[in-house]
Amino acid sequence: DEDGWRRLTGHERHRVLSQAAIALRAARADLIGTAMAETGKICTEADIEVSEAIDFTEFYPWAASGLATLPNVQLQGQGTVLVIAPWNFPIAIPCGGIAAALAAGNTVIFKPSSDAVLTGYHLCRCFWQAGVSQKTLQFLPCSGADVAPVLTGDKRVSAIILTGGTDTGLRILAQSPGVYLAAETGGKNATIVTDMADRDQAIKNVLHSAFSNSGQKCSATSLLILEKSVYDDSRFRRQLVDAAASIRVGSAWDFATRLGPLIRPPADELLRGLTSLEPGEEWALTPAMINGNPQLWSPGIKYGVRPGSFTHLTELFGPVLGVMRAETLN
Repeated sequence: DEDGWRRLTGHERHRVLSQAAIALRAARADLIGTAMAETGKICTEADIEVSEAIDFTEFYPWAASGLATLPNVQLQGQGTVLVIAPWNFPIAIPCGGIAAALAAGNTVIFKPSSDAVLTGYHLCRCFWQAGVSQKTLQFLPCSGADVAPVLTGDKRVSAIILTGGTDTGLRILAQSPGVYLAAETGGKNATIVTDMADRDQAIKNVLHSAFSNSGQKCSATSLLILEKSVYDDSRFRRQLVDAAASIRVGSAWDFATRLGPLIRPPADELLRGLTSLEPGEEWALTPAMINGNPQLWSPGIKYGVRPGSFTHLTELFGPVLGVMRAETLN
């Protein structure tokens, strides 16, 4: 901590981070543009991320101040925090980790995703311009496979903030069992629609969750569980399919696009999910590659997903929605 960040008072850190929030506001256009160029995010989705990043940078110093005023409580930072960020939210997620760590009095090493290095650099510039030194916040683009294990295994790293794969989180814990690890990893998320639901609202919100960010987020609805009366309702199915088929797929630079490109051509589990059916399944809406571009895929919806099947249990990081029938709400 050559520059004394850890020795600053919470109020002094708050003042610097408030300036960082101002710098983020000024850099909105550059952050949006780099995220679109590197990761294919559409403009409106990248724009939301900048707002979230500003909120994080404003909120965490207030949260730290609130903790500091509690009676009989003493606060100090962990030391050096390693922030490992993903490509699918290249602005908001790393900014949240950096801002939280700095607000709590830590110094930070930030390892961006290799697919979003320029976006991560622009993000760091906002903190540096605000008065956080390049020693206090160190930007370290590197290979996740080759170099990241050196960082995560180093005893000088006091805490790790990870957003990434479950396998990565488990590897870090196996390598460094005593490290303080805050990890947000993958998952399989379902939306349940019951007979009591407003079906038009259900379709609108399910499709937003399933296909925004091209389905490339751990919180995407990749499984739709319908109570039998809804599943058997041909009108609901027709509306769901028609609405999904009307989603505009294309380049991030076309502002009419609502579903942009995948980060890379689908492979392994996602390719299987987009191109094959399990027993009992049928395509209500068949996904298709657009204009011969292996990174552009239209939405897919498969009905008849059975309990325990590949589609039921596998996280598919892309624009494919599995639909299951539930006899009862229980």
